[in-house]
Amino acid sequence: MKILEGKTLSAEILGALPARIEGVRARLGRPPSLAIINYFADSPSAVYVKRKIAACEKLGIAVKLFSPKAEEGYPAFKTLLARLGADPAYDAIMIERPLPDGFETLETWDAVPAAKDVDGLSTMNMGRLFISKKFSEIENGGYFVPCTALAVVRLMRFHGIDPKGMNIAVAGRSAVVGRPLAQMLTALDATVTVCHTRTKDVASIFKAADLVVTAAGRAKWLKKDLLPPGAMVIDVGTNFDENGRMCGDADFEDLKGSAQAASPVPGGVGPVTLACLIEASVRAAELAPKTEKGGIILT
Repeated sequence: MKILEGKTLSAEILGALPARIEGVRARLGRPPSLAIINYFADSPSAVYVKRKIAACEKLGIAVKLFSPKAEEGYPAFKTLLARLGADPAYDAIMIERPLPDGFETLETWDAVPAAKDVDGLSTMNMGRLFISKKFSEIENGGYFVPCTALAVVRLMRFHGIDPKGMNIAVAGRSAVVGRPLAQMLTALDATVTVCHTRTKDVASIFKAADLVVTAAGRAKWLKKDLLPPGAMVIDVGTNFDENGRMCGDADFEDLKGSAQAASPVPGGVGPVTLACLIEASVRAAELAPKTEKGGIILT
């Protein structure tokens, strides 16, 4: 089974950024800057928050973590988003999920200016994605798309997997992965079926697929008996197993000897997602207008 690792691609993406970061510093008088909002320190995404901060610091990108308390309520969250959105010292804003109950609303995503919405969840960025017919329009459209969905496509291309003409099943219909990824793969001329908790006979759909992308958030649920021999699997799940170890949605060991290729967790889509986010943050800074307060990070 071929291992679709993402560390090499992540290193390539990040390795191309120092010159661009210096270009931002020369124009704005400061490095690119990223604000990260994370409510839950014990969530699976918190692992990646630490890695994002470390990668930013290594590259010389200014990064600040905001850790609000859920009990402060939604109005406080909206106030924070408004402040960061209006502050010219922050080029990019990343909202980590999950959020407290009731916080994941359209109002939340549109509270982040499209120019700072590096995970592409605002209606402006998402709308641009869904009216794009070809992937070249997505790549060259000058807007942001969900980083995890983009990371899946870039990982596929890096490993020589061409979606054109393929039957691809996507498990999960979230706005962060499933639906935007289906749009991207369709733009690359794949035939995509999105499966979810109400899908009947998931096994028959998977067994007809050349490639399965799973973003269901259920530890090790995808077994080889759900797949045709020689299928490929890209695992977007971030879970913890019974021993507290990070794992994906796919039972990686069970797939060996049956699947043609599979991405591991950790070490697959995750590192590429991180690199795509940081690259998007640099691009946001490249597009940011120059201001008198550009050299100050306001808190």
